[in-house]
Amino acid sequence: MSTEFPEIFDPATQEGNSWDPLPPGEYVAQIVEVSVLQPQSGDGFYLVLTWKITGGKFEGRRVWQRIIFVHSSEQAQTIGRKALKDLCVALGVNEQVNDAEVFLFKPARIRLGIEKDKQGIYPDQNKVNRIRSLEPKPAEPGQPAIGGSASTAPTGVPKPAEGPGAPAPWHTQR
Repeated sequence: MSTEFPEIFDPATQEGNSWDPLPPGEYVAQIVEVSVLQPQSGDGFYLVLTWKITGGKFEGRRVWQRIIFVHSSEQAQTIGRKALKDLCVALGVNEQVNDAEVFLFKPARIRLGIEKDKQGIYPDQNKVNRIRSLEPKPAEPGQPAIGGSASTAPTGVPKPAEGPGAPAPWHTQR
């Protein structure tokens, strides 16, 4: 096996990757990688999700999320299980989950924030603060729909097609 390049690579003439966090806001994304892992401490289990933005200016960018769902800390486990429930609801997963692959390639709306390292050692990074379905929740009588209407969709999120029989937003061509 050779270690020589077939042509010379000059890093001065190439552009590198940008690791700047995405601006806070809502994005349409889908999970493209998922793993169930155990921390080095051996205390519990967590999901590692890789979200891929599927539209707009940042299409193709990836964001990572960790959800603890088994832990000796009741508070950590409760917070993680609430996030896992939100994930299931957003993706339409109603059955009992025993394989995390059930979450793959289903579109959802994620709200990103910026997480700052309190010690100032590490650079800022994105944090998934909320996971919601693409479809707004039906309103109870006398209450506005949660998630807003198609006319009030946040910037950077594609506006769904309107009317009966219209295709779902992730099926529309751009």
